[in-house]
Amino acid sequence: MNFISGWDRQQMHLLPERIEDYVGADNAVRFLDAWVEMLDLRALGFVFPKADERGRGAPAYSPGVLLRLYLYGYFHQIRSSRRLEAECGRNLELLWLLGKLTPDFKTIADFRKNNAEVFRAVLRQFNQLCRQENLFGGQLLAIDGTKVKAVNAADRNWTQTKLDKQAARLETRLGEYLSALDKADRDEVPRPAGAPTAAQLQEKIARLRQRQKEVGTMRAEMEKAGVSEISATDSESRAMRSKGRHVVGYNVQGVADAKHHLLVSMEVINAASDQGQLAPMAQAAKEELKIQSADVVADGGYVKSQDIKDCQDAGLEPHLPPVQNSPSERAGLYGKEDFRYEPASDVYHCPAKAQLSRSRQMEDKGRVVFHYTNEKACLNCALRNCCTKASHRTVSRWEHEERLERMVAKVKAAPEKLARRKTIIEHCWGTLHWLLPGGFLVKGLKKVRAEVSLAAWAYNLKRALAVLGLEKLLAAIQKKTLPAGVG
Repeated sequence: MNFISGWDRQQMHLLPERIEDYVGADNAVRFLDAWVEMLDLRALGFVFPKADERGRGAPAYSPGVLLRLYLYGYFHQIRSSRRLEAECGRNLELLWLLGKLTPDFKTIADFRKNNAEVFRAVLRQFNQLCRQENLFGGQLLAIDGTKVKAVNAADRNWTQTKLDKQAARLETRLGEYLSALDKADRDEVPRPAGAPTAAQLQEKIARLRQRQKEVGTMRAEMEKAGVSEISATDSESRAMRSKGRHVVGYNVQGVADAKHHLLVSMEVINAASDQGQLAPMAQAAKEELKIQSADVVADGGYVKSQDIKDCQDAGLEPHLPPVQNSPSERAGLYGKEDFRYEPASDVYHCPAKAQLSRSRQMEDKGRVVFHYTNEKACLNCALRNCCTKASHRTVSRWEHEERLERMVAKVKAAPEKLARRKTIIEHCWGTLHWLLPGGFLVKGLKKVRAEVSLAAWAYNLKRALAVLGLEKLLAAIQKKTLPAGVG
């Protein structure tokens, strides 16, 4: 039987004589090279090595060379400095891109560390190019977050609750060993086979006391710092839930545009909750796209009344799902939506047609809230058991409640916008996790943000290539010069 035969290993074969022939004309690496060549790296804030006035030592690598290397690496899931060093000597595309330069892993790693805050500007520059090519619609924006694992194992992360439980377990175990040691000292009968000796018990007790001391030190450090959680490997990472499991990592926030699902802006926080991020992310996207108004969709984790008002004030109409299962509804009683508010007379109408008037004002977490009651009507109401378990029903209203009602009305008028949220941004996170396999490689918020910016740049380039193609992207560089900007 005949099979396809490989090349004879002894046969001499020569690569093309010109490095230019290593990659084809339709290779995306050509755009990467032309785009970095166009950037003003000094204006963006990249660190340039200082020249030795005496001319000693070898010349340094240009920031443009190392930036090309990192952009290529993240585009192809190659992030480790040692892997990038290896690829420089064997990857034909990198041989072409870097002109056969082979920086060592320490130089590569230091470049990412020293320029961590500048990579955000690289993403913004590419987004400017995409905006000039009308790849952003700027009409519907989707905001969401995803949890990405940090360089910190779960057993190297402690919360106040975890330390309290560990201290209780250590105390219990120590008591058991002390009792066993006391019993061994009193009993004159022979020691049972397999039972620990007195010396072994004393050794275990010493280890437990040392561990108790370590736990006490960590609790004291947490109390002194005023925090409820510490991580040993990456001090800024935090424990959070991701897809039903606990992970020590970071919360990556992003805004995607509905037109071609490009990422507009990114941020990394170490808070597990998304609440409070709606307005900052929406306003950052507005500034990035240079727009005056847009619709913004997000999931229920972003519901915060002040954020909704701030978005509306900025011309960004939020579309969020209504809050379900209020305390009253969980108890099987009437919910707030069963009460109709009448703005002209400032009263609520309950399901039994009674009027609830404003009774008092209070402050709740910085918000002014009004309470509406009608104790007399509740006293003999036939629907009271369906409404409240107290002596009378109280309905609260935020001083800017009309903003929430405005959002609810817009969601009801155009439910398809909120329904599109997942299709706009969820696959962005799928690609981002694919570009960051196993989580982050670096520690600390500053460096982690650099990785996110590089991964978001790679994602946006993949989308732009899919929409426009290489030829049009190269033409976009040639016809326009981007202004320098800082992230």
